[in-house]
Amino acid sequence: MADYTLYAHPRSGNSYRVALMLALTGTQYDFELVDLMDGSNLAPDFLKVNPLGKVPALRHGDLVLRQSHDCLRYLTEQTGQFGPKGWDEEARVGDWIGFAIDFFGYGVARMRFEMNFGAGPGPVYDFFKKVGDRGLGVMETHLADHEWLACGRPTIGDIACFPVSTFMSDAGYDVTKYPNIAAWQDRFRALPGFGSQLDLMPHDNWPPK
Repeated sequence: MADYTLYAHPRSGNSYRVALMLALTGTQYDFELVDLMDGSNLAPDFLKVNPLGKVPALRHGDLVLRQSHDCLRYLTEQTGQFGPKGWDEEARVGDWIGFAIDFFGYGVARMRFEMNFGAGPGPVYDFFKKVGDRGLGVMETHLADHEWLACGRPTIGDIACFPVSTFMSDAGYDVTKYPNIAAWQDRFRALPGFGSQLDLMPHDNWPPK
């Protein structure tokens, strides 16, 4: 039994952030599937782990972390990897963690949801697309002059943003129109320990046949 247990689902971008951090730091963990498709996130056993009924949750001893960005910061402290050094770097890493929440969470991720599970293109999609367009423009411009999002090396800022960046096609974007983002994604995938959602959170019935 590993010291860490990750409760998660491969469909969840927030879950993927934490799974990536564990894998990229070489941290052993046990994976507990919380099947969002059958409502297992609202089952009594899981609500004891996270009363909010959301994934991910990360258990380490008696500590349970229930927000993906808290998990990233905690794991930088535990492993000494992918974290900032001093407040100059902390501020820049924080910029991109905030970006992941604001522009990706309320832009690209919501667009993907509308395309796959909602009404598709329409007023709601268009509302979120304004946020997604602006965010991707900011990121593409930044990556024209930087290999990584913060600090000149991969950090939890990159780990926070990578999962939702992989949703671009599902959200209706042509990734080839964002060559700097695509090149950053390739650099990220080349990091030792990288794995896909299903590599890190195996699920026999996902994706659906």
